[in-house]
Amino acid sequence: MLSGLDRAEPPLGAVRRLTAGLLFVGAVVHAGFLVEVFLDTALSPWHTVPARLSAAGQPYGEVFRVFDVVAGAAFVAAGPFLRRLAPVHRLGRATAALVWGYGAVLLARAALPPECVLQAAELCAAPTGRLGELPVILAGAQYVVSPLIVSLWWRGGWKAATRALFAVQFGLWAWLVVAHALFDGCYAGLAARAQVLVASAFLLVGVRYVLRMGTARRTRRPDPTAEAPEAAACPG
Repeated sequence: MLSGLDRAEPPLGAVRRLTAGLLFVGAVVHAGFLVEVFLDTALSPWHTVPARLSAAGQPYGEVFRVFDVVAGAAFVAAGPFLRRLAPVHRLGRATAALVWGYGAVLLARAALPPECVLQAAELCAAPTGRLGELPVILAGAQYVVSPLIVSLWWRGGWKAATRALFAVQFGLWAWLVVAHALFDGCYAGLAARAQVLVASAFLLVGVRYVLRMGTARRTRRPDPTAEAPEAAACPG
């Protein structure tokens, strides 16, 4: 999801296509929690955050951990290619690092799944501070930080899109904080699921951006070998 290149010659053209493909796979699999519609997960989609679907001992927890592994591996693999395509400034390189870092967070979440001790009403009990909670917290922070960083250096309509996504993510993050602080997590699951979907939408915007890189219109230069047209003779 980086710019700064005005040409599409190989091997950068191939790098862009590979990077876009990895980001696309990651964005789609990242929203894999949607398969809960067809599975009996024993958790409330309204009040339980989707990260709990992969908790150890939960029904189909292995399925959701596989989603984290695939999406995480795709983002980790895309990171070095994004760094190669990045413009030479800190924000561009930071964007590539954020993609790689988010992939690492998903892989860590798969390796250290969060806990979920079921209580009444299909809810998980309050976390006890296990190490497995750290990837959940980092993923939530990533949803807000990534569009903010990108919006600082993208331009035109791309900047407007990322600013809108940042505003939505910040609002959802605030909703989660208030829900957990004041309402015992009421509708936190809905807000968290919206966060994941908005993050996937942001990544798909990045896919489009990468594919558009290097396709800027070139100014045609006059051919010095072409003959100039003959001037029309003056009347009379």
